[in-house]
Amino acid sequence: MNRLLGASEHFLWLRDQAWSVNFALAASVTGTLTVRQLTDALAWVQLRHPLLRVKIAIDEHQQPQFISEDVPAISLRVVQRQGEEHWTQEVADEIVSPFSWSQGPLLRVVLLQGDNSELILICHHSIGDALSIVYLLRDILQEIGTPGSDCQILPEIPPLEELIPPSFQHKNDTVVIANSHHLEPEETPRKWRPTILSWSLEVEETSKLVLRCREEQVTVHGALCASFLLSMIHEAGLSAETSIKCLSPLNARSYLVPPVGLDMGVYIALPVTAHKLKRESDFWDLAREVKHQINEVVAQGKMFEGIPKLKAFLSTKPTPNVVYQQVLERGDDLAVSNLGRLDIPQQFGNLRLRAIYGPTLLGSENVKVVSVATLGGKMFFTFACLESVTSQTDAKQIQARVTQLIHKVVNQSISQGALV
Repeated sequence: MNRLLGASEHFLWLRDQAWSVNFALAASVTGTLTVRQLTDALAWVQLRHPLLRVKIAIDEHQQPQFISEDVPAISLRVVQRQGEEHWTQEVADEIVSPFSWSQGPLLRVVLLQGDNSELILICHHSIGDALSIVYLLRDILQEIGTPGSDCQILPEIPPLEELIPPSFQHKNDTVVIANSHHLEPEETPRKWRPTILSWSLEVEETSKLVLRCREEQVTVHGALCASFLLSMIHEAGLSAETSIKCLSPLNARSYLVPPVGLDMGVYIALPVTAHKLKRESDFWDLAREVKHQINEVVAQGKMFEGIPKLKAFLSTKPTPNVVYQQVLERGDDLAVSNLGRLDIPQQFGNLRLRAIYGPTLLGSENVKVVSVATLGGKMFFTFACLESVTSQTDAKQIQARVTQLIHKVVNQSISQGALV
């Protein structure tokens, strides 16, 4: 591979140099998982996926490009597993530890080895989104469970903006960019400590939540956003109406031409919903508002409307800290990455995939990040925030309120009133 980074990839590469946007996916598996099996599987998937064989170099025009010359094997670190929550400690360290992007590869792996094991995949965001890593996990486990069962080498795929269909393009938009590259913020330190919490909804409770959402004609994603937004408002003790923004990464693969399948890459849209809330705001009304605003973005062909502006911004050659300042100025309060019901097997030979947590990352110091994945009918949550901004005690109180609120709404009849 030898191509320039696309606009989203370029932006994420710059942003990561000021504030780490590495993300991690943690998979809990039962069964015997040896280092040799995993090493062999990683060698295979690195061959299968072109973006796992790249590093980033600067060309003669000072533009970043992916190149695949002299890229080493995927790094594997093996640690003795020390309990159910051990993986959260490892992920907290990994997502703030930078990659050597000029050497590559832009993925590394940690194995917490024990009777039960956790397989942690850490990805530089310029080469992949959350679904990329889910599919990569599937490839790894399939190669371990049934070696040689899939021998397909995937082709190189262009960046997102080259696959956007005409109905979503905004070529005639007027784009005005201020001289942001002249405004250099203070240097951002790279030493942060995230708080990471994880929990799950059992199959029965998950099924009830899905059913209640159908009854209320809202999406599960809308309900998840509502539960966290209201819990954050309540935990902050805000009594007056408060404006709050929620980022909802949206899988864009099926909207592209041709559609993107199981490949590595950044193929997401980033709609932001805006809400004015009080502690007594109605849960289902808020869930409908989230659904409506996201649906409007898709229906009006605005999923990718930010791409021309992003290209224009990057043409000013902003520094990493200016890029990060742009993220802060957007003013997001919450990001909810909902992978939905994962369509991957749970049994791979003698290995059984029992849980998936993530993608876990720190979007910025002001944003709380929620990740949700449903596997085998069970919903798995990860909640990440910066320890210096939201204490672990406060984070646990938000978690407890979310769990309590979801339990309340799934067991409440439609005829009953407000929930908070």
